[in-house]
Amino acid sequence: MSVELTTLAERNAQKAEQRAAFGGLNLLHIKRQVASLLGLIGRDAIFDQYTKHDITHIDEMLRNLDWIIPDATKPVLSDADWLMIVLAVYFHDMGMLVTKAEFQARAASGFPAFCEQVLFAGSNGPDYKAKVDQLSRDDKDRFLYQEFVRHTHGERIRAWILGQAKDQLGLAQTAVSEVSKLLEPVGLLFRRDLGIVCESHHLGDLGDIQKYKVSQPYGNSDAETVNLQYCAVLLRTADLLHITSDRTPSVEFRTINPSDPLSQQEWAKQMAVTRVKSKLGVDKEGIVDEKAPRDTVEVHAFFTKEDGFFGLTSYLGYAGEQLKKSHDWISNTVKLRLAKHEFPWRKIDDTNIETQGFIRDAFEFTIDQAKILD
Repeated sequence: MSVELTTLAERNAQKAEQRAAFGGLNLLHIKRQVASLLGLIGRDAIFDQYTKHDITHIDEMLRNLDWIIPDATKPVLSDADWLMIVLAVYFHDMGMLVTKAEFQARAASGFPAFCEQVLFAGSNGPDYKAKVDQLSRDDKDRFLYQEFVRHTHGERIRAWILGQAKDQLGLAQTAVSEVSKLLEPVGLLFRRDLGIVCESHHLGDLGDIQKYKVSQPYGNSDAETVNLQYCAVLLRTADLLHITSDRTPSVEFRTINPSDPLSQQEWAKQMAVTRVKSKLGVDKEGIVDEKAPRDTVEVHAFFTKEDGFFGLTSYLGYAGEQLKKSHDWISNTVKLRLAKHEFPWRKIDDTNIETQGFIRDAFEFTIDQAKILD
């Protein structure tokens, strides 16, 4: 497959190559090398069955930015903004690359402690463990290490971008060398902040404008200055909303549904989500109008099995909460007049998810305490 810079975001990011702060950068070369590295995800039995994190995921995220970024905000973004956004999309899931050697050496990493202290901890731990124990031994070992990598992949790529090999995150020296070598032309400060943005896509601290600076310069011009908070929100959103076809998100399954980690696998296997897009807004009379402001994302899907359906709806509940948080973070920054970048998305509409062969509503039984007492 030919790898080229085809999206609006990439064409704008490529302009940064002409800026003094990014001299020596070749975005097309980086993308081609990233495509090769991402192509290794799933090669050695980890993330091989149902999750795509290859260059097609990157391209789809970049295409989705065309509608995620409002038209009024696109001219506000600097060359360096576009570069930060594009590189963050390229590298954000690179931490999910697991070689056979790393998997075999998992006992020497933080993996055992993760299973004991994080994955099976808390009140839902026993139920979650019982679900996982239903898997065969090989599938269980793979699933557990996948969850470890999901949980740590943001930390992994942040360390790799800085050329740091941390054994507690997995023994992955080869990947560290490859990633750090690719990003040498952009300088240490930019790499530090790129690592922060990449790690942020599953964190809940994007309202911290001391960490995610609204105006971070890398050179002596506005074109070389980045709004890190906005870049982080865009990365988070584009990743959350790429749930079509056979691709499940990289967020750990227990974050989505602590009692049933396997339903997400079923959702992925069914390849049920056909499209995710912006929903048309309405005018003052409540009539649909293409020119009206939009604040809702709509999801189209078709399910014939209940496990996958409830896996998706659990995820959409989580994704909707994250969208609202991102909206509030950016709105607060705009209110403080620190930036003009807009983020209108607040809700997810799931009414276009169709089912066949089962009822989509969840049922529950409740006890009438008063009658029992009588």
